[in-house]
Order: sequence, then structure tokens, then C-alpha cells
Amino acid sequence: MENTYGWAGKILKIDLTNRKISTIDTMAYAYEYIGGRGIADRIAYEEISGDVDGFDPENRLIIMSGPLTGTMAPASGRVEFAGVAPQTYPRPWYTRSNMGGRFGSELKYAGFDGIVVWGKAEKPVYLWVNDEDVQIVDAGDIWGRDTYSTQKYLMDQHGGDTKIACIGPAGENLVRYAIVLSETKSAAGQGGFGAVMGSKNLKAIAVRGTGAIKIAYPKDLLELSLAVNKAFEESMGRGKRPSASAPPDMVRKYGQKGMTCSHSCPWRCGWFWRNMPGKAYPGINNVMMTCSAWLFRGIKGSFYDWGIGDEAGAEMSALTNKLGLNHWGLLFGVVPWLLECSKAGIITEIDGEKIDFDDPEFWVMLMRNIAYRKGMGDILAEDIPRAVDILGKGEDIAKKLYPAYGYAGHWDGHGDKANPVFFPLWIVSALQWFTDTRDPFSSGHDYSQNLARWSRDVSWDKLAAIGEIIYGSKKAVAPDYAYEYKAQPAIWHQHESILKDSLPLCDQAWPLLYSMRSEDNYLRINLSKHGTIEGKSLEVYLYRATTGDDIDDAELRKRAERIFNLERVIQVNNYGRTREDDIAIIPYFETPENLPGPSGKLESLDREKFLKLVDEYYELRGWDKTTGRPTKEKLTELGLE
Repeated sequence: MENTYGWAGKILKIDLTNRKISTIDTMAYAYEYIGGRGIADRIAYEEISGDVDGFDPENRLIIMSGPLTGTMAPASGRVEFAGVAPQTYPRPWYTRSNMGGRFGSELKYAGFDGIVVWGKAEKPVYLWVNDEDVQIVDAGDIWGRDTYSTQKYLMDQHGGDTKIACIGPAGENLVRYAIVLSETKSAAGQGGFGAVMGSKNLKAIAVRGTGAIKIAYPKDLLELSLAVNKAFEESMGRGKRPSASAPPDMVRKYGQKGMTCSHSCPWRCGWFWRNMPGKAYPGINNVMMTCSAWLFRGIKGSFYDWGIGDEAGAEMSALTNKLGLNHWGLLFGVVPWLLECSKAGIITEIDGEKIDFDDPEFWVMLMRNIAYRKGMGDILAEDIPRAVDILGKGEDIAKKLYPAYGYAGHWDGHGDKANPVFFPLWIVSALQWFTDTRDPFSSGHDYSQNLARWSRDVSWDKLAAIGEIIYGSKKAVAPDYAYEYKAQPAIWHQHESILKDSLPLCDQAWPLLYSMRSEDNYLRINLSKHGTIEGKSLEVYLYRATTGDDIDDAELRKRAERIFNLERVIQVNNYGRTREDDIAIIPYFETPENLPGPSGKLESLDREKFLKLVDEYYELRGWDKTTGRPTKEKLTELGLE
């Protein structure tokens, strides 16, 4: 076996139908495909054919860590889930999801970099990975339990330090947007991989590891990690404890504790509230609120026009996680669609209850009916694009919420009405959407979101100058250039997305590009051994210090390009994807943006100009402009003959 710095060295393979357990060598994939998403893609290319459905026993549930998982690399510790996703519309196809927490790190400490599961158990089971002792265990006692109860039961059985990824009733009942949950808040949300586990009668994977990960250059990794942590703290408050700005009344009643959502992350992006009384259920909740969970409270007078308050919002967030439902699918898709249908008089009640999102008890009824597929919940469990087909109602509303592939939009200037992404930033968002396999903003917020946020404190002239450093031209950022030089940043961030899902690293934290401490606002870090390091190159230094693979930034990004093209090959080979499938996202962006940008007016996509940009994008990619297929020359260049 080759040098395994940064790796455990083995990938676990589980055939549930025949109850067979085996392993393969991680290093057969590691250098060409980086880790996480990249290795998952390569395994999917080898093992998943185009006729496999999300609930087919032959579907692979691929769980892959990366070389930084389990190390001190800041905001690492994540793990990638991949396979044919039942949420994808109009037909399930191969895509991915991402999960934080400590499950991925524990798996590596147990001696495995990933798990590939296929087949279907005769009856419910769970996997017990105790270092290199792997067992398929009867799950009759926990089938039917929620995710919190399941984890508590397994920790009682195997020890409180056991890390668990599991499904709730939504996954068992094959809800198409069911999650895989770890702890109380880390989830593989998009795609419906909880339902994939449910279809395989796989309730949970419990892991306890006592091993360690070898680091090639531990002193380099320590110095770099400390420097990056400091940059988090200094970078426009992004590293500050969120409790510093927590609502004073909530702090007074329930305390304040900033928490991270991933192993090795210095950025406390969530609040943990203790002893919060339930509003729909009697009892006490201890809840971490982060990311989309805040929308459960509602924003009166906005597109999210409900107001159940902090306590009930936290309670609904916890209930959703217990049932195993996807926050994103509910808050950006199902609930807004139902709310708009109600206002339009299209659908005014659910199973005899008037639609009332100001009532916590209505939320409980709705989510339980979806998770258990009762009444109207059985249809809503199919997600809105399929529900529209079944009901024959609400299609025009759904088109404003779902850009493509069955995933609701957010942070793209159109679908998520709460976030200020404006023209022309969302032109890059549209390009990120149009060649992806799901919503791209699980690991692709960083262009539109970062620029929208940093433009509040940094001038556009300075942001454009940084854009020239990163993308090659000021036009990539400057608001005066709407359709010029937008393919280049789209491609750069698509490769950055690959890196974040493959190393893996947190999307909200990376890449580190901006700083309030430098005169030009571009982030640079000084290291004793390497001198000044630019923000755009920090990932490769983390990778090199961990693995000892002495490559430069260009080579790491070339590997990301290889992975992106391999995903395109899977799309073309398995699903016949074409240019026409890509440009199907255009009507969504032809609706006016949500908020006016620097021009002061609402903008819509110019189809003719965008199609020229599509041609430019394909040319830069080395893909055929007519078909959207990677050319033979490009695949040969990338070692994908």
C-alpha cells in the first residue's frame, strides 16, 4: 500500500443482500480524485448504471471522507454522501450531499475512509463499526424511532462516544427529501439519501474509532491551521462568536453558547439554546439553531410571511430533524409553495386543517403527515415538482421556486427571497445551476453570497481588483459588466465547489479571499516556511501539509476539473444529458430578481446574451457547443480517455 498520510487507507464495502463485507484500497483513487466527492464520483462511474433508480437495491450509497477529515485543518471534518438521489426530478439521477459533525472523522479513526453500501437487507439492520470489527446488526428495536431516540439507543448499546448517522420515520417511509442525521443538527440534507437508506432497510451506521491519522508535515499543518483560525477571527467578524449578537431576550432566558457544526471548525456559526419550553408539545428543548433553521420562526411581512416565534421555531427545527426531514426542502420549497397556493386559493387546507403557518400545531400536523405519508402528506412526501404533477395544481408557483432538477433555489437572486443576491451576481449563479446535478449552493455560495455581503463594507473597485487576482479580470466582479467575463468565475467556483466537497471543507468558511486587515482587502497569510500565501491557494497548502503530495494550486484545481468532467461523463452516459437539458434553467432566471442591485432596478435574464455566454462557457470547458458533451481532446487532457 502506498503512503497513506491523511488517509486510513481502506474503503469499506457492504453488500446488504448477501451480508458480505469487504474492503478496497483508498489509494487507488486518492491522488487522481482528491477525496470525498471525487472518489465517490469515480466509484459511481464504475458501479452505477443509467437504469438504476434511487430505491433500486443496486443503487450505491457512497459515504466518503477526504484527506483533511479528522485532522486539525480548519472547518474540515466533513463527509460526502452520493448515489442516485430520489429527490431529483423528473427522474432520479446520480448526485451528492454533504454532512458536518464528527461522523466522518470517527470513521477514519476506525480505519476506513469511506463506505459503499448496496443491496437490501431482508429486515431492518444497522452497521456497527468498532475499529476494524464490522457487523451487520438487527435493527428491530430501533426501526420506527426518531433520529434522536435512535442515537440515544445506540450510544447506550455501544458507548457514549459512538458517532452515528441515522434516519428517522421520513427515511423509513421513503420521503424523497429525507435526510441522514448525525448528532442533533448535522445532516446530509439534499438528495433524499435518508430515503435511500430506508429503501435498503438500513436504519443507522454507528462508528467508534480509536486510531489516528498520520500527517506528513504536522508542524506545517499546525502553523497553517493557527494562521487560518486567526484569519477567521479577523475577517469581517466571520469568526466571531454568534452569541455576541444573539437576541438579548433569548440570551437572558436560555443562555448563550456559540457552537460549530463540524469537527475542527473555529467558526461558531450557530446558537445553542438550553431549556427552551415547547409550544406545540409540552416539554423542554435543547436546540442548536443555525443556517436555514432560523426561517422556522418566520419573517412577517416578507416572502416567509409567518411568525411562530423563537421558541416554536426552535421546536419545529428539532422536530424536523427528529422526523428526518430536510430543512431546505421544507423551508425553501414545500412551505412557500403551500403558502402561495393558500393565498391564491388553490389549496387552502391540508387533511381538513386550514393552512395556518402562524400555528405551531399546524406545522406539527403537516410534518408528521409528510414523514408518515398520511393523507395529503403522502403526496407532499414526493416533493413539490412531483406533487404538482399528481395534483395538477400550483405549477406556476412551483416554477418560481424550483430552478431545475427538483431542487428549490436559494442565494441565487430569485428563489430565496430573504437573501440579497442581485444583478449581475446571479448571472454566475445561473451558470453554476445550468450544468449541475442539483442545487449548486451546498458548496458554491462563495461567489454571489460573499460578494453580496462584502460589498456592504468594501468598495466595488477593491472587490473588482481582487476579482482580477482570482479570475483574471476586473470584469468578473465589477457591476458594470453584466454578461462579460462571467463564465470564468463560474468555472473557478465550480472547481472550488469540487475542492470543498472533496477535501472536504465547510462551504460557509471557504474559500478565504477577503480581509478587513489588508489595505486592498485581499487575504494573505505569512508562514515561516512558505512566506506569503494568497487566500486562493490556502487549500493546496493544507492538502500538501496533510498528505505530503507536493503539488501546486494549478495541479489541485486540474484534479478538480477532472472530477467535474467525470460528473459530466456520468450525466451524458447514464442519462443522455444535452445542452437542451442545461438551458432549461433559463425561464427561472427570466423572472425578475428579488431585490434591486447597484443599478437600483429589478433585472431579468436576457436570453440572447445568456446563450452567447453559454457558448463561451462550453468553449472554456472544452465541451462541444451543440451537444454539451466534453470533447475527446478534453477528456484525454484530463486523463479520462
